[in-house]
Amino acid sequence: MHKSHIQRFPFFRQFGLFSGLLLRSYKNSKFGLFMLLASLVIAASGLSSVLIINDSAKQSYSSDSTLLVPNVSYHVVAANLNKPLTKQDYARLRQLGLSNLIAVARKREHIYAVNSPRGSTEQTYLKISKRAVDFTGIDTFALIANSGLENMPRQGSTSSKTRANLTGLSFSQPVGLLHPHLLASLTKDFSPFQLRIEKPTLNDKSPKEYITLPTLAPIEEASLGNDIIMDIGLFIRLFPASTLTGLLWIQDPDDAHFEKLKADLESKLPSHLRLQQLSSANEQGELTKSFHLNLLAMALLMFVVCLFIVLNAVNLLINSRMGWLKICRQLGIPRSTIFLVQLIEITLLTLLSVILGIVLGLYLSNIVSPSVQATLEGLYQVQVGFGRISLLSLFLQVFGISLIGSIGAVFIPFKQVDKSLANNNNNSKAAAQPMTVKLNILTRFSPFWLAAFILAACAILLLLYSTQLWLLLMATACVILSGCAVLLANYPVALKALSYVIPDKFPLLQVSTQQSIVLSGKTKIACCAFFIAATSNIGMNLMVDSFRGATVSWLDSRLASDYYLYYQGDKDISQVAAAADIEIYQRFENTVSYQGQKIQQFSYPTTEKLKQAMVFYQVGNETKAWQAFAANKAIFINQQLAFYFGLALGDKIQLPHPTTQQPTEYEILGIIYDFGSPDKQALLPISAFSSAVSKSSMYAIEANEKQIERFKTVLETVGINHNDVLIKTDQLLARSMQAFDNTFLITDGLNIVTLLVAALSLACAIIVLMDDVRPQNMLIRSLGVSSLKTQLLALLQYLLLCLVALIFSTPFGILLSWVLIFEINYQAFQWTYPLQIDLLKILQIYGVSLVVVITVITIPLLRASKKPLIEDIRWLN
Repeated sequence: MHKSHIQRFPFFRQFGLFSGLLLRSYKNSKFGLFMLLASLVIAASGLSSVLIINDSAKQSYSSDSTLLVPNVSYHVVAANLNKPLTKQDYARLRQLGLSNLIAVARKREHIYAVNSPRGSTEQTYLKISKRAVDFTGIDTFALIANSGLENMPRQGSTSSKTRANLTGLSFSQPVGLLHPHLLASLTKDFSPFQLRIEKPTLNDKSPKEYITLPTLAPIEEASLGNDIIMDIGLFIRLFPASTLTGLLWIQDPDDAHFEKLKADLESKLPSHLRLQQLSSANEQGELTKSFHLNLLAMALLMFVVCLFIVLNAVNLLINSRMGWLKICRQLGIPRSTIFLVQLIEITLLTLLSVILGIVLGLYLSNIVSPSVQATLEGLYQVQVGFGRISLLSLFLQVFGISLIGSIGAVFIPFKQVDKSLANNNNNSKAAAQPMTVKLNILTRFSPFWLAAFILAACAILLLLYSTQLWLLLMATACVILSGCAVLLANYPVALKALSYVIPDKFPLLQVSTQQSIVLSGKTKIACCAFFIAATSNIGMNLMVDSFRGATVSWLDSRLASDYYLYYQGDKDISQVAAAADIEIYQRFENTVSYQGQKIQQFSYPTTEKLKQAMVFYQVGNETKAWQAFAANKAIFINQQLAFYFGLALGDKIQLPHPTTQQPTEYEILGIIYDFGSPDKQALLPISAFSSAVSKSSMYAIEANEKQIERFKTVLETVGINHNDVLIKTDQLLARSMQAFDNTFLITDGLNIVTLLVAALSLACAIIVLMDDVRPQNMLIRSLGVSSLKTQLLALLQYLLLCLVALIFSTPFGILLSWVLIFEINYQAFQWTYPLQIDLLKILQIYGVSLVVVITVITIPLLRASKKPLIEDIRWLN
């Protein structure tokens, strides 16, 4: 552009001049720039990884139970496990004209790989699947001939390609369809030709044999997380002893004749088969939305704490380039141009950080995906897989949130700089003025008390009158922010009280404590970040510890038998147990409907030992309750059923009888704990059930070691591997608690990251305040105090700030855990558990928090301690 044009538009000349000066200032502001980028990358990666995990899981369970087949909402299953669904049943139903029934068989097995060490002719087999893989066989010939596929998606769509791959299994070589991520995990260190599955053997003494897997073909389908789908013919060749697990009924639910066709199907089913509705995407979404919402809330909490680092990092940047900014003002560059260029700078840095954060988030989500899948499958009984993520949509979401947050975070620093530049005075004497303590002003009534009162009132109103999860999460935010306001209002008082405790013979400690009072007013933002991290850390840890303690106690009481057996085959376990002469209690199970909701009916023994094993949430006269229960006049229900329908002790409820299926009225005389279950359950005595109607898959066993060995021998004679079905109570408890700990790994990780970024925020604030405390430190050093002791005193000041923040965060952390247990958990899952406050756990959190803070803030203090005294004197002059 011509020079005269630039003079005509002075804005461009000013913009270019200031941009050049800004680039030159980066040399003196490297640390602040690094902290700004690091905080934004951490925030973006945490947010993007959670968004990826949530979106992937939602896509996965939205199409899980249909097994890639369209127009499926019901399936035919065995009504009684003692009489399973057979191939003859399938053939007979198709002969009756029910051609829209498609046979499905499923088997869960681990995958092994051939391992041939160099120089050895022997072959060994390594288990390479962390979780057992679900093999599914589908009658693809029947699927092709079915008329219900006329409403398949149009050609070219991803779904139609998937269906085409499925129906093409009948005409191709033996092949199994699976998700590319699963194939990549299986073939990470081995080729597909080395993959094997274990061939079933009659007993443990038989030599193990392995079967080669068919050709594996990857397809991008969200519901294929841990499944390998194949034609049912190939499935039977791999697992010859398998039976059918169900018949998919292909029928468009929007069809005008749907109900009539459904009734016609039910009338043609034999007595040992029943039509059962598949879990819909909406229903599964209701089950898992609390998990996703809590995970997203934790990510947003970490994101907010990261923004505190952004704020302090911007303060650090501005502090390091203040001389450049004042020179620009003296050159005539207006403040609007200065702020516009810096705003563009923040936007570009946010863009770069978001790109890096999304890449890191994709990597993190791939790492934690197996854990999240296992959690969702274990908690909600849904199979989840890998979704297809739109990178553009993900980028727009993360960049939009990050840009709004970063611009909001720089508002306060820019406002302070605006006041400094308005004076246009490049005089550093103000910075050299010693900080004076005006405690009389600081201890007067503060607007922080008003903010604390308003936020507390909002939290109380939301907790009392709202039932939506997002509003309850807003209530938790109000609780934490009200705690921040209380902390800021009481900092001077608490620190002054600490100064009175220090004896007069330690004058340096007294001076350091008094100086920390002034620092509390200059580090409000960093201290709030630390308070938020500490409060959430205490609240989440107390919640998880309470859940863990309650679960251990509950399982320890409920698992009262010596052994438990899990079996879903066609053998009569009761007869096997009788042959081994051991005592066994069979648990029967029915699924019934009550007011449009699925209710599980379970049997429960009435022996004295198992009565004592029952853990009640509420019960009246326990003796009378058990007497009425044994007489089949009363039932016990779990919290999930009671809370969902608002039922209480003494209420009457009408449920189908487990044997006759006739509506029967029962009195509720006990509400039981049932931790971790999403299902609504009712317990009835064993006498109310019949093996001809109800299914059974779990057995409680009372026996000594000698009897158990005899029972194992009898199991082997009937072809049941006892290692697969029999488990000791201690081992079951250990597995349960291991699964529990794995469930909360993500939450623990987010807590640590939140605490770390809060400490980084405090470190940024310390660097910004270095110039403010230089006169005091120089005065102390001129009295003969060593540089190391001076920095130790400075470290004490910040530790006092953190200690006070920890003390104030404790009651709010306990309150937060109460809200999470009795409000969030209640609304999300319809069950609660007792809050357990462990003083040792709180002290442990104190220790970890202070160690993290000391580790982080020691770095800038050590850098300052290396400067000789003469440099401080020169700086002051």
